[in-house]
Amino acid sequence: MMSEYIFERQTEDKEMQRLRMIESAFDPATIAKLKKTGIKEGWRCLEIGAGAGSIALWMSEQVGLSGKVVAIDKNTTHLQVLKGINCEVIQGDILEASLEGQFDLIHCRYVLIHNKHDLEILKRIRHHLKPGGCVVLEEPDFNSALILNPTADRCVQKVNQAICKMFLDMDLDPMYGIHLPDKLMKTGYDIIHLDAALHFCRGNSPAAKVMAASATALREKYIASGEANKEDIENYIKNARDGTYWAVYYATVSVMVKHMH
Repeated sequence: MMSEYIFERQTEDKEMQRLRMIESAFDPATIAKLKKTGIKEGWRCLEIGAGAGSIALWMSEQVGLSGKVVAIDKNTTHLQVLKGINCEVIQGDILEASLEGQFDLIHCRYVLIHNKHDLEILKRIRHHLKPGGCVVLEEPDFNSALILNPTADRCVQKVNQAICKMFLDMDLDPMYGIHLPDKLMKTGYDIIHLDAALHFCRGNSPAAKVMAASATALREKYIASGEANKEDIENYIKNARDGTYWAVYYATVSVMVKHMH
């Protein structure tokens, strides 16, 4: 079973807005990485945690009618865009879903950090990957915001502490991206390419908007961590919407791996 998702109680419209913000902020970088896999017509692709469907839709355009994309998510409410094309939408848990055959390309973004059973997911991905197939995984490291904002407003650091503590309180790893390469090597993957993007940006930029929306949705969880109060969170959101305020919000570690054995 996958762990409880921190945004699970978000209203459908607010969650759709947040997912669209994520797409706007991070899809260009994700697509650039997926292009490096050589994706082409006829490929079978799997998108885990498909969100609002933008990456699965892009994959479907690349593989054509002779290919196929399987998109899986615990909540498929936002995946209407994928209906009627060469996509299969599965509602459920990657560890429990019935998946047929193997895939040329498997992708997931910001999924493993939310799961206590991440190693089982990595093994399941490997099981469904064709020999020579590619996996692209993108996961965050929130600890980088704590380290790299030494002169930030106090409220920003308090919320960064709250984000890390929230994950730790759920027995999850706020530094997951940093630990991902080692986990992959221990699971039997060959790492082909790795890079890390530091989300250092001004307020009201796409990434800052994502973090403001997250702080709004997770306000009570941040407060429950004991690291930030209501005023800290309000000031954090205000800064994230202020085009004159610069901050490091987190980093994304992206890894491309192959199953060679």
